[in-house]
This record gives sequence, structure tokens and C-alpha cells, in this order.
Amino acid sequence: MKKTILILLLSFSQIILANSLEGSKVPNSRIKMLNGKYAKLSDFNADGPMIINFWTTW
Repeated sequence: MKKTILILLLSFSQIILANSLEGSKVPNSRIKMLNGKYAKLSDFNADGPMIINFWTTW
């Protein structure tokens, strides 16, 4: 039950944050790819808006 409430709370907070950032622009930052090469965010934005999902393993 506690896990379900936590998941719902996190989901709602992400929705609220996403709505508040809608229309915001991200600087054209350089990111390091898994193969060790660098790419700019604008390289992936040719087809329109994109969603960036940051994740980690603990």
C-alpha cells in the first residue's frame, strides 16, 4: 500500500513538473554517448520535440 502511494505521488509530481516546463528551451548542451563520442542535443531534435529520460541504477 505504501509503495502504491509513493508511486502515485511521484507520478503526480512528474506531471506537475512537466506541465510547468512545457515550452521551455534547453541549452544546446553536449552529451557523452555510450560509445564515448559526444553529440549535441540539437542533433536529435530534427523531427520535433523530444523527451529526455534520466535514470540510474542504485
